[in-house]
Amino acid sequence: MNDTIILEQQISEHLSQLLKNKAPQTQIKIKRTSLGWLKLRVVTSYFDGKSLAEREEEIDSFLENIGCYLGQYPMAGYDLLTPQEAADQPPEHIQIPLWSDVLMAPEPDRPAILDEDSPKRPLVVTFYSFKGGVGRSTALGLVAGILATRKRRVVMVDFDLEAPGISVLFQNDLEKINEEQYGVLDYLHQRYLTPDLDLPTIQKCISQVNLDTRGELFLVPAGEYNENYIHRLADLDRHTLQSFYNNRGEINPVKQLITDIKERLDPDVILIDARPGFNDTSAIALFDLADMAIICFSPTDQSFEGLRWVVQAVKKQRDYQGKPDLRFLLTPIAPVGDELQRIWTNKVESWIEDNWRLPEGTKVEELYHKILYNPNIATLSSLVNNVSNSLLDDYLPIAEVIDASLPDIKSTLKITNEDEKIKILNELCFQAAVAQELKTSIIRDRFQRTEDFTQFLTNKIWLIRGAKGTGKSLLFRLFVEQSETARDLASSDVDLNNVHFIAGHGQPRLHGQILESPDLASYEEQVGENNWQSFWLNYALLQLCRALPEVRSLFNPDEHLVTLSSQPNPEHAQIVSWLADKTNSPQSGDRLRAVDRWLRENSQRVWLLYDELDAGFGSTQIDYLRRKRALEALLAWWLESGTSLKSIVPKIFLREDIWKQLNFTNKGHYSGPSLQLRWDEADLWRLVLRQSLTSSETLSKSFKEKLGVTVDRLNTIELEQLRTSLYPLWGERMGRTKKAYTHNWVRTRIADGKKNCFPRSLVLLLQKAVEAEKNFLTEYSSEIVLRPKALIEALPYVSEQRVDEVRSEYPELAEYLTKLQRERSPIDETRLAEIWGVKDIKLAELIREMVEAGILTERSRPQDPPPRLYAVAELYLSGLKMVRKGQT
Repeated sequence: MNDTIILEQQISEHLSQLLKNKAPQTQIKIKRTSLGWLKLRVVTSYFDGKSLAEREEEIDSFLENIGCYLGQYPMAGYDLLTPQEAADQPPEHIQIPLWSDVLMAPEPDRPAILDEDSPKRPLVVTFYSFKGGVGRSTALGLVAGILATRKRRVVMVDFDLEAPGISVLFQNDLEKINEEQYGVLDYLHQRYLTPDLDLPTIQKCISQVNLDTRGELFLVPAGEYNENYIHRLADLDRHTLQSFYNNRGEINPVKQLITDIKERLDPDVILIDARPGFNDTSAIALFDLADMAIICFSPTDQSFEGLRWVVQAVKKQRDYQGKPDLRFLLTPIAPVGDELQRIWTNKVESWIEDNWRLPEGTKVEELYHKILYNPNIATLSSLVNNVSNSLLDDYLPIAEVIDASLPDIKSTLKITNEDEKIKILNELCFQAAVAQELKTSIIRDRFQRTEDFTQFLTNKIWLIRGAKGTGKSLLFRLFVEQSETARDLASSDVDLNNVHFIAGHGQPRLHGQILESPDLASYEEQVGENNWQSFWLNYALLQLCRALPEVRSLFNPDEHLVTLSSQPNPEHAQIVSWLADKTNSPQSGDRLRAVDRWLRENSQRVWLLYDELDAGFGSTQIDYLRRKRALEALLAWWLESGTSLKSIVPKIFLREDIWKQLNFTNKGHYSGPSLQLRWDEADLWRLVLRQSLTSSETLSKSFKEKLGVTVDRLNTIELEQLRTSLYPLWGERMGRTKKAYTHNWVRTRIADGKKNCFPRSLVLLLQKAVEAEKNFLTEYSSEIVLRPKALIEALPYVSEQRVDEVRSEYPELAEYLTKLQRERSPIDETRLAEIWGVKDIKLAELIREMVEAGILTERSRPQDPPPRLYAVAELYLSGLKMVRKGQT
């Protein structure tokens, strides 16, 4: 191989010296096949008026001095053109789409331009596996059934001629029409013998599948299965298949089969079940017929080694003819623990990044799907009738990838004209302000209850955890500042009319004095590091007295407390002084119990809500240590004292990563009274619809008339209708690849490495997309408000804003985030140590913090040797000015 590299350089230099003296604009390219042969391409005006034989003689004479001749190793051939001939040359193609021919072909001079914006119908999808026994045929059959129930007209073609799979699996579901059932082998073999006769006709090769539900599903089986089948299969050898593609001007039976299916059935999609391994029929199904290929495999080293050549061949064919695109299906994944599944997943992602090009704007996790092993599959009597939804759910992602590549099924809900679209666009107003910046008066319009809301309302929930930006502060402000609205929203679940919502800690601008970082530092300086439980007890008493003047009489001996709680704006120094004086006071606990008794006797309750516990202590390392001591004391105190209180309930809002850093006695007891606040998909789409409908009167009227969707009904609408309701806003699918539903694309790009979705990032995405749409000069479909390009162009800004929020949230990580610029993801710990200038314990701590913050996710397996590998979440990638491995 090294010899051919040296020779390649010699040829290039030698010809350049000779030809460019005769024609300065000469272009010389030398391409090497996988076996080391060289193919020479020369484009020069020196060839004007010369025949091909004369050109070859010229080149042979030029190369004679270095011992190279056409037809002798390593020269595979010459491609000798004038500039005009090069411009007029049709797109390159690989003449025979078989494994060795594709792998031996040199890289094309001009990679095909991919048509990614236009959905194709019918779409041909080949299911292929390098090894058998991985559930390929089962996956195809289940996906076919899902697509058929979605009003898609589906045809399955069994190209596994040596060991038919789909033909056998659907044997009991076929509608018996013809006494003799022909198929693919009969069709191809007979046309090999009698190419001028239409025998057997395509009608005799097609069977319809009986479905219990609506839909149309057809099968072209492998063929009539008898002894003659084996003899016909022997005739259909490599030589026969080569003749199909070499006979120019004559009908190619393989292509004619697909053409006849299209003309006879007019399908939306054709699913081909290909033979596993490196055989000729699988090559044709992959390289010639498929627009998309689903590669099924188990994540083993043996599979990866074989698939490396599969993917290399597909990449080359895609460069030649612009197809097929690839998706990967991991099946069956054994029932192992989460850790081992993560190990396999990380290995798959790294392998895909190393071996397949990631389309621009595509995440590696969007290119593969996992199917867990399910023993119930073996007991199925049918793949399309009486199949449980729980089983079908595993195959939905693959069905959606295919469905999203097809033209839209026309919806009854759409914007009627361009004028209506412009009106809605001008009305839409998405507000992505942080909770602390919202005016109290608009909290009601902006608050969207999530699936966690009902659980939050129970008295047993004391701790509400969640990443920053998941809505903790808005929930806090709703109850503290908009109590009547909160009671109204909760009324369908619980009666809160006798509950007072009091800020135990929160924003300084709320009614009542809320202590800030300098005050908290001053308190600790006065009383020491170990007296935070006294602080929280007495501070709670102060807040109760301020909010409930009726209980002040219970504290008559403490005139200082009565005075402080009566003043509109007491000085913080006075409050801190009183708190310090009351440290370890034996009366404080009795007083709190007295308030609790008074509330019980008067049939009232109190929720003490604590917020801003992450930022209220400051942002230096000393502040963080003080915060840790204080919060450990707060949570421990409530565990010790709260169970004895019947009418006072804490609601403590705490950042998830801070919670994990705390260590106090009986911390595990919070597993029951704890809620991790997360945004499910339905929550996100309700939020989008809420802001859309409250800001656009035109959209609100249309939704009410056509769908019955109103703001008041949002919480009762199920997920599928929520998705459909968003089509007029942003369409059904993204336009760049036509293989992603818009709702999936959006959801995965506002999530961090821990799968936390951020409503603020979602609303900001739409806010910037509206701005982008208004600035576009070209028109788009009048049926939707926001084109995919608007969402795509808005994403980098969203990422930058989220990165800024993280820098503010974790100031200790800011400089290290900046140093990730221009790096690639995934990135290993050796490179992180190099760019960060840290190592050993410090490096491990930094990586751990970024994993906990959802910025990084580990991609290494435990058995992998160092260095460990880490991926950056898509939400942060652009904001950090990084790119993904596998993308340019």
